[in-house]
Amino acid sequence: MSTDKCLISIIVPVYKVEKYLDRCVSSLVNQTLKNIEIILVDDGSPDSCPEMCDRLAKSDNRIKVVHKKNGGLSSARNAGMKIASGKYMGFVDSDDDVSLDMYEKMVSIAEKNKVDFVMADYTRINADGSSYLKSLDIDGGYYSREKIVSDIFPNLIMRESIDYGPLLSVWHCIYNSEFLREIGLTFDEEVKWSEDNIFSAIMGYRCNSFYYMKGEGLYNYYQNFGTITTSYRKGAWEVYCTMNRHLHEYFDNIKDYDFSRQLKLHMIYYACNCIGMESGRSEDDAVKAIDDILKSDYMRSAFKDFKMVKGSIKLKIQLYLMKWQQSRLIYKINTR
Repeated sequence: MSTDKCLISIIVPVYKVEKYLDRCVSSLVNQTLKNIEIILVDDGSPDSCPEMCDRLAKSDNRIKVVHKKNGGLSSARNAGMKIASGKYMGFVDSDDDVSLDMYEKMVSIAEKNKVDFVMADYTRINADGSSYLKSLDIDGGYYSREKIVSDIFPNLIMRESIDYGPLLSVWHCIYNSEFLREIGLTFDEEVKWSEDNIFSAIMGYRCNSFYYMKGEGLYNYYQNFGTITTSYRKGAWEVYCTMNRHLHEYFDNIKDYDFSRQLKLHMIYYACNCIGMESGRSEDDAVKAIDDILKSDYMRSAFKDFKMVKGSIKLKIQLYLMKWQQSRLIYKINTR
């Protein structure tokens, strides 16, 4: 494999992760693939992370640092993408780490198969130290455009079971930088979290080919309490409505495949998510918040002419109660 140019830019948003940053960066600077660049994007972190980033950059000339005002994960990733010089791009959350041979393996697959992106599996590491491999229920190997349409499109945005499709998180993937720039794909800065959803859906729709390294748990995803991926965030419903609206703006204009059912299920999924959050509050406050969600235009649209899913009885009951706006009963069921 050529070593005369940067093969991959690894973009690492940094915000309030002083406990984990050294662990993350250590796994990157010690990669078996040496011709890489590591872009640490300090997203206005209020702790010691800005100084840590500068210290790390002095220790390895492959590390670049961007300091910026806080703008959220999408904004930080986009800032890294703007200066990335690698043939490929990868994204790592700064409270996680990766296998030391992750990028050598993934770049090798990308080079051999000439695909738009490569996806591996990942290892989930729980707070108690236990771990397990997270694998997808799709075939491993090479996906042509025809196989993407037949196997991925039916669950691209949301499954019929009201769960994520196979393409979601970006951090266990690498992307062809030229292809990303060709289609103008960046992260939606109006969506402050769960931003992978839009990016991966559009990538899945636009790509001509990809490769799935099934069974290769190369990324280590940690259950780190209090970080950007685990903290409860006020205003979640507004963020998710914005995400769904932006998905509609993109996918409603597509003529070669009908994603309308998946967009309805997507909105319902995030309504369920927010109802779960609200159920931790006092009954009156929670019921009012749930009522506001269920009576919103977004939910009215999602349930208009809605065909019931082929899921569990519990799921069907939940959806029935949501459709008929039974907020207090939903709260009581969720808090039993």
